Amino acid sequence: MKPVLYRYRDSESVIKHMDGYTPGEGWEPLYSQDQVDQLQAQLVRQQKSYEAEIKVEIDAALERAAVKCDELAEDYLAKYLASQATRQQTNLDYLDGASDAAEICTAEIRALKDADTC
Repeated sequence: MKPVLYRYRDSESVIKHMDGYTPGEGWEPLYSQDQVDQLQAQLVRQQKSYEAEIKVEIDAALERAAVKCDELAEDYLAKYLASQATRQQTNLDYLDGASDAAEICTAEIRALKDADTC
């Protein structure tokens, strides 16, 4: 188990291990390769955990946006049907198009959740 880093006594001075070089008096091993490997594995696990947490937060935000688009689609559809029932021709095309656009928006937002963009 070769040391990777050496520290000089109680100072902040650190040097990296080099093949064929042995530090002089006062230098002591700081980390071994096994310890460095363990620290790197721990960092990888933490990063994956953070990425998973971020994905959950992003998905929740996207779902809130999709729900809002659903509400808009239902609202425009209700206005469209009410206008149709009363035989009012004003804004029928607009209301129908707005409802369709909100439904498309909902589908696109939910598709973003399914995509692995993180």
